[in-house]
Amino acid sequence: MQVIQLLEKYSAGRRDFRGVDFREAWMPGVELSQAILRETDLARSNLAYSIFQNADFSRAMLWRTNLSGAQLQGSSFERATMIRCELRESCLDNCCFVGADLRIADLRNAQLTGADLSYSLLCYADLSGCNLRDTDLRSVDLTGANLSEADLTGCLFTSEQLQELKVSSTALVDPESSLTV
Repeated sequence: MQVIQLLEKYSAGRRDFRGVDFREAWMPGVELSQAILRETDLARSNLAYSIFQNADFSRAMLWRTNLSGAQLQGSSFERATMIRCELRESCLDNCCFVGADLRIADLRNAQLTGADLSYSLLCYADLSGCNLRDTDLRSVDLTGANLSEADLTGCLFTSEQLQELKVSSTALVDPESSLTV
């Protein structure tokens, strides 16, 4: 399916585009809220500054996809492959990332308030300046993640994660913070 066909079908009321191949698609600024994009291949696509509120990207391939500045509130990325995905300054509030692979993803200054990151991989991801307020990170693999200047107020961590954060992050070593084990 071509991008023009997708937009025409979306305008006509279609929302289900599961399994479609959009590799390397150029769609910055597109609005596809509530679209079902389960198991779609969006690898290396440019979707910067797009609006995908309440969309379903479950099990989608988003390797090296550019979603910088995108509005993705309430969307599901459950078990999505998002390795090296660009999510700088994106709004990801209340998104579901359960089991998602976000290794080496760029999430600088992203909004993740209320996001469910359970069992996700954030190894070596750049989360600097992120708003992760009140997020449960106990089951998240944060190996090598950059959390400098991130808002971690009320976040839940395991004691092992806290020990690693104290060694590797200067911005988070605040014994008076509300980090909870």
